[in-house]
Amino acid sequence: MKKILPLTAILVIWASSAWGSNLPPYSESYSLNPFYISEEFDQPDKDIEIFPNPVTEGRITIKSSESFQSVQIMNITGEIVFAREYPSGTASEVIELDKLQKGIYLVRIGFSTKVNHTEKIMIK
Repeated sequence: MKKILPLTAILVIWASSAWGSNLPPYSESYSLNPFYISEEFDQPDKDIEIFPNPVTEGRITIKSSESFQSVQIMNITGEIVFAREYPSGTASEVIELDKLQKGIYLVRIGFSTKVNHTEKIMIK
């Protein structure tokens, strides 16, 4: 009980000092917020289609307005369950997924000069 009281007092003093200022809490202690996503890191504006979603027939089709060079499919734990490199000029591909279990997966499409595109798919 004696240890909790000083910690509570410190928390109250810290919160009241942050409340009274115009700055949000911890603005001095953090220079970068790991949960803040800047517009420059948003998904690029590429015309990409991944269909059908949800996957019911054991395959997906990827179509892009730009050529892509790689496709990775990861399960929800981050394990890569499919990876393939493509020659330049590839803008459409059909991928067989019939050996994957039902669940949610992430499809990451790699481009040579731009930010990767990641999209969620569901296999039923």
